[in-house]
Amino acid sequence: MAIDHVLKLYSQTIQSSFLHYGFWDNPDILNFTSMTLQDIKDAQNRYIEHLASFIPNDVRNILDVGCGIGGNAEFLLNNGYEIEALSPDDFQKDIIIKKFQDRVPFHHSKFEKFHPKKEFDLILESESACYIKIDEGFAKARLALKNNGYLLASDYFVHFRDNSKSPHLKSSHDLNKYLESAKNHGFDLIEEYNQTNNTMPTLDYGKYFIERFIDPTIDYITYSAKKNYPGMATIVEKFIKSKFDSKKSQLELLDSNLFRKYRKYMIFLFKKV
Repeated sequence: MAIDHVLKLYSQTIQSSFLHYGFWDNPDILNFTSMTLQDIKDAQNRYIEHLASFIPNDVRNILDVGCGIGGNAEFLLNNGYEIEALSPDDFQKDIIIKKFQDRVPFHHSKFEKFHPKKEFDLILESESACYIKIDEGFAKARLALKNNGYLLASDYFVHFRDNSKSPHLKSSHDLNKYLESAKNHGFDLIEEYNQTNNTMPTLDYGKYFIERFIDPTIDYITYSAKKNYPGMATIVEKFIKSKFDSKKSQLELLDSNLFRKYRKYMIFLFKKV
């Protein structure tokens, strides 16, 4: 699989080992004007701490499906778990192999095409369930898990649909279909947690950052080009500002109110029965 350049840019920009929304303990009292990059990194760390609290006590070995660049795997490894990682992404493959050497076996594959050579106590899908076909994913999880093994999924799901063309409806599984498929494939839901409110500050800050810094910067570049290099102004308008404006329609994904309208960010702990 080719490199996901969006995730690569994200990881290189914030210099974090994690590729997820983060977890904010007190989302209602945040002040974006004083927020720092360290605050975002702390929320990233808090995410895996919170998620790991759902791992049952009898779990020893874990398959990290959609492992990103290894932040979750590193945390779990340091807390005594045996970890194997899986991702189809070339960039993530290079990072994982370099970071862990032989400490974390890596499987370069889509989960649906994965051929497990062992059974696992728990499969972790941290913001990767949305990339896995629902029925095929549960079938593969059942094959890769031990009897009474667990599937821990942390992701966003669509809970409401209308006739809009909202991008929130395009990249998530339907919540009811997901839970129905789990049941049909022999998984009992034994614990769930709605952490939507705990993840929304990441979206809110992204929207705030673009509106405060990126938009004015693009406007200044366009103004400066028109003033100082009138002959290049048309090029700037066409290849910079116009392209950026076309992408701004995607900023709806950073609207936390619309996220709540269509999606829920859920943690599900399933048990194979």
